[in-house]
Amino acid sequence: MQDTKKFLNSYNEEDHFIALNNQNVYVSYSGDYSENPIYHVHNSCELLFIEEGEAEYRIGKNYYHIGKNDVLVVGGTDPHSRKFTKVPCLRYGLAVIPAFMQSLPIINGYMNVYRTQSQEDALKLKNIDDAVFKRMIGIIWQLRDETAGDEEGRGDMVYALLLELTIALKRLLNLERQDVSGTYKIMSDIKSYIDFHYSEELSLNALSSLFYLQPNTISKNFSKVFGKNVNAYINSVRVTNAVRILEKSNVSITSLSEMVGYTSVNTFLRQFREKMNVSPLQYKKRFEQYLADSDSRRQF
Repeated sequence: MQDTKKFLNSYNEEDHFIALNNQNVYVSYSGDYSENPIYHVHNSCELLFIEEGEAEYRIGKNYYHIGKNDVLVVGGTDPHSRKFTKVPCLRYGLAVIPAFMQSLPIINGYMNVYRTQSQEDALKLKNIDDAVFKRMIGIIWQLRDETAGDEEGRGDMVYALLLELTIALKRLLNLERQDVSGTYKIMSDIKSYIDFHYSEELSLNALSSLFYLQPNTISKNFSKVFGKNVNAYINSVRVTNAVRILEKSNVSITSLSEMVGYTSVNTFLRQFREKMNVSPLQYKKRFEQYLADSDSRRQF
């Protein structure tokens, strides 16, 4: 395998955050010596492979301690933060957009791999056999090369690598393949609709009219398939995209709330604070300070 050390932290933080929200498959290799307590969220599912060091991640209300040869899955639109408990903390990151993964044959039956695991299931991804872990890292670096290049058959190779990684993770998690027809497909279609139409009117009644299903049927089956209440998911997508807008532009809170689909500024502020633990303006200031601190560290 190629010498990865030369790629350590070889990305711009601002570009990094943009990629986490817009790139179907994105690979990073990072190492930190100081804490970064920023609480953030993005559209992609992020998989972290720890090569050295230890860290504690908070995802929602749950805490996950990870160390060497551990993998942590952070589901898309799930707010999270981190602190390093043993430095340097060197980790490979693979970010994938769930809607893209769901479009891939076979992989679409294992989308439960790409969600935040329960604390109990997360234990299955700790202290992974060295040979298995190294193979997964090899896949990540092959993905990095393929997504950065333009060789013939690039798309097929990316799919093949993602499929191998998915199967390896599903084996560790002991997950069964989901039936992608029937209820699962309908709920997936509803989820995709929310992902792309979050700025429009969205409610159980609106979705009921669009998909010709009773609100209670949507509510029950969406939670069963994705482990999230449909209204909670709508708010998660809206807040995630509000964060994305805050990170790259300056807009008023009123305009921001309208851009992500809220008709009430107060509802938007309440939902944002509930998800991110800070107000939109506080997040904006913390994010800008984080970028400034990152630039300062790179100068030394």
